[in-house]
Amino acid sequence: MLLLIGFVCLNYRKQLSEGWPSNRASMMSSSAIKKAPPTGMDRLGMAGVEALLKASADGLRLNILQVLQHDSYGVLELCNLFAIKQSAMSHHLKVLALAGLVTTRREGNAIFYRRALPAVTNNEALVSQLFASIDAQPLDAVMQHAVDRAQQHRSECSLKFFAENSEQFKAQQDLIAPIDEYRDALNELIDTLLQVPQQPLSYKQAIEIGPGEGTYLADLAQRFEHVIALDNAESMLERCRRTATRKNLGNIGFIHGTTTDLLDLTRQLNTGGAVAARKANCIVANMVLHHNVKPQLIFQEAAELLAVAGIFIVSELCQHDQSWVREAAGDVWLGFQEVQLAQWADMAGLTRVAGSYTALRNGFRIQIHAYIKH
Repeated sequence: MLLLIGFVCLNYRKQLSEGWPSNRASMMSSSAIKKAPPTGMDRLGMAGVEALLKASADGLRLNILQVLQHDSYGVLELCNLFAIKQSAMSHHLKVLALAGLVTTRREGNAIFYRRALPAVTNNEALVSQLFASIDAQPLDAVMQHAVDRAQQHRSECSLKFFAENSEQFKAQQDLIAPIDEYRDALNELIDTLLQVPQQPLSYKQAIEIGPGEGTYLADLAQRFEHVIALDNAESMLERCRRTATRKNLGNIGFIHGTTTDLLDLTRQLNTGGAVAARKANCIVANMVLHHNVKPQLIFQEAAELLAVAGIFIVSELCQHDQSWVREAAGDVWLGFQEVQLAQWADMAGLTRVAGSYTALRNGFRIQIHAYIKH
């Protein structure tokens, strides 16, 4: 990896040297060079490149950038992953931050780090090449095990919350983002993008990921021939069944599991011969991503579960700093920036086609985005 970074440095220096005339007669004097105005990259830009190259010329920092490829971590989490002291990790993160290679977000009293998006850096081409080189290398087996263990711990904490608090979940969720505040916006998106009234229901199937108590299932049941309620907490799924029975919703199937489980099931059916799994025309994830350890994975697997021209609708909290929701509602993340959702959608082959924002009580804001599969 360091040899590759060294090649990038040498190649960059070569390009700079080739930019100057090689003929002695055409070369400027030293005084002329000092007086000449900057051309191409100015001093600030050059300093940025120098900081970037210095920051990346370290094996540990390259490994940190590799781990931050798809997820964000706090300082203490990174200390545990790499088995180093907090002071040393903070130093490396500061170097990466000053070089523009990582960005931070505050979640309560903790600061989380993630890789910067190349497009918003001052040296997009160089950062993109660096990240591509890092991502081409396999993650060390020991480090992969440590990452898996950290994510498993996050997932277990989230599942434990829902197992212990299913009876109080609706009241807690209503403190943050009651669905009645954005139900009409969701329905308008579905009706407009899929032209629901003009197409027979027999041609449509919907999936709701993490339906909670099933409050939105009735809206989907009116618009689609078949609806799948998918939840990884059996206690929450049981409350969905009660809601469906009470509202006499007969076209809903209940699956206990994750998008990964559902995807595995559809693959089995599609290779089984006689029975084939129908692709979804619409997948909805209402206030789900901030409860999930790997929200980017939901985008990837939703894209595979969708039919061509199907839509993935995400309603999610905007990034906030109200850390009390971790205890009150089992949140793993304190909302998201739109640019982060857009990056995950782009990586999954989905294109944003519509969206809106809604302000809620208690200082929260909801962002609703619709993505289409081409």
